[in-house]
Amino acid sequence: MKYFIIVLVILGSLQISGKDKKQKNTRASIQEEYSGERDAKTIRMAMASKAFSWLSGSPADNEKLSVGKSAQFFGFVALRYTSGRAAKRGSLGRAFEAIATEKQKTLMVDAVEQEAEVMKLWWDCRSKILRHLENHLYTGQVFNTKELNALAKEFGYLNGKAGLIEARAFAKLEDSLSESHWAKMKNFRKNPDLANSQDNNKGKKSSNLSREQAAQYEDLFAKCFTWLTGSMKDNQVIPLGQPAQFFGFVSIRHKSGHGASRGQISKSFSKLLNHEQSQLLDKSVAELQPWIEKFIKQRNALLLEMDKLRNSPGSFDASVYKKISEELGLIEVKCGLIEASCYHQIRKMMSDNQLAKMMDIRSNYIVDQEQMEKLNTVERGAKLYNLCSACHNKTLAPSLTGVFDRKIASLKNYEYSSAIQAYAKGASWDEVKLDHFLKAPTQVVPGTKMAFQGILNKDDRTALIEYLKKLK
Repeated sequence: MKYFIIVLVILGSLQISGKDKKQKNTRASIQEEYSGERDAKTIRMAMASKAFSWLSGSPADNEKLSVGKSAQFFGFVALRYTSGRAAKRGSLGRAFEAIATEKQKTLMVDAVEQEAEVMKLWWDCRSKILRHLENHLYTGQVFNTKELNALAKEFGYLNGKAGLIEARAFAKLEDSLSESHWAKMKNFRKNPDLANSQDNNKGKKSSNLSREQAAQYEDLFAKCFTWLTGSMKDNQVIPLGQPAQFFGFVSIRHKSGHGASRGQISKSFSKLLNHEQSQLLDKSVAELQPWIEKFIKQRNALLLEMDKLRNSPGSFDASVYKKISEELGLIEVKCGLIEASCYHQIRKMMSDNQLAKMMDIRSNYIVDQEQMEKLNTVERGAKLYNLCSACHNKTLAPSLTGVFDRKIASLKNYEYSSAIQAYAKGASWDEVKLDHFLKAPTQVVPGTKMAFQGILNKDDRTALIEYLKKLK
């Protein structure tokens, strides 16, 4: 009996070990984007993806940022990471707004209106910084350090000021939360699927806000939620693109319908570099790393000062906060200069063949409808599948091998959202279901973990479905 128990324990430990290994692999996949880890490997991956997006894109791409990319101090990235990407900014913002009182909604509207001019100045300042970086990329023009430093300080100060407006509103809102509010918020934090399943109030807004302000209003509720329900450790996590989000990767992500993977793009781009170009990238990573460490240290100091607004408002020092904000701007632009200089040198060395390969990689993520019309069905389906494979060839999303005619949400080795499980109802992925879902996943299944925005063109969906039929 004793030996039988020992065998059972060993078998049990092996099963747990296998499960832990699977969970570890899942976490490792998500970690690339959301964990905030900053070693040489992750910095290089971030740089390679930025180099690709900048060198293959245009100045208009560099202007693009997502809602929530400014004043990113409130811990959403950590929740996104720990939830396995189940947490969605929009869903959480709308779910929190739905349970808020009119007074709490007014606090958020006021904050949006207060920071409107600040954000306008911030965007103007960012655009001026971009012009300096782009002039260097395309012409090799020497950086005007004095002018850039002035812009950098203003950039950091305005970002910090926007964060301060938001934090003050959040602290006031916290004071008005009831026990019922806290209970619901804790449930949303524990299981973001609950917020996703209640995602039925899209487009609502308090007051007569513009479209941009309505998006900001929704985002403030999401930030407020993660700040109040999270921890200082959560707030300290920053996404892989920071600091120096100047190089157009967000545009690729948007144009791909969120199908672009930073990790996959960085690998593809790194493969086409020659030895000398790769060494340039490695050298810049080594130069960049201590500056990123300084950025994180200063950012943590800012978070501690900001946190006083919740715990001891009288001890908050506006002058200290401003000084730290300006220092963060200086460091972020310094990181941008290091990166821009590296990308300029790589660009000068690139052969016509490398440039062609780079643009071919870009075409895998940014679907050009004119180009698509020239392809036959098989080629068209294969091209579109690139948008799927960024996530579905990893543990981030279920395998698509054999997906056609498979029961929906039926794989045993993937944790599906409650939304897709409710949608399944024993049905299979046939042509009708796939076509309907692929057109607008988040509308067909509100709360799905799949962030891909959909394929509007019917012929494109047909080509992709034909391709999926052959994945056996």
